[in-house]
Amino acid sequence: MSKKALLSALVSSLLMAACTTTSTPDPRFGSKTEAVIPAQVVLSTQKIINLENTKWQLVALTRSVNANQIQDGAFLNFQSVNSRLNGSTGCNRLMGGYRLQGELIKLSEIASTKIFCPRGGIVQEALLIEALNDTRAWRIEAGHLYLLDEKGEKVAVFEVH
Repeated sequence: MSKKALLSALVSSLLMAACTTTSTPDPRFGSKTEAVIPAQVVLSTQKIINLENTKWQLVALTRSVNANQIQDGAFLNFQSVNSRLNGSTGCNRLMGGYRLQGELIKLSEIASTKIFCPRGGIVQEALLIEALNDTRAWRIEAGHLYLLDEKGEKVAVFEVH
């Protein structure tokens, strides 16, 4: 069962259970009357974010001296249809493949186009490709994607774009 179908079934059953009627005695009339119990269901307003088919904007490369000084335009997109990665280093286009197993990930065949990158873009590109090659796991928390190395340390941080 898909996550959407499971979530829909859960919400439907909670709403149905919360709106059931019960018989309760009414002391004014000495008999039983029907009373409706109001729904007390609170659904999270937080959007479920998936690793795949989401555009992830680069916000930090943790191994860089200037970890949070990221040039605009660097992003990743993990395409579930063909297990391909595409994006941008902030200057050049980026591509590759990936395999997922739960929160473990193996990126492969990482490559980029070779257009000249002004203003330090080549350094960011090299650091990003190194981070992708070192990535072994991932985690999403509060709208941020963390790519982790084999020790579980963050190598790159992205946010939903």
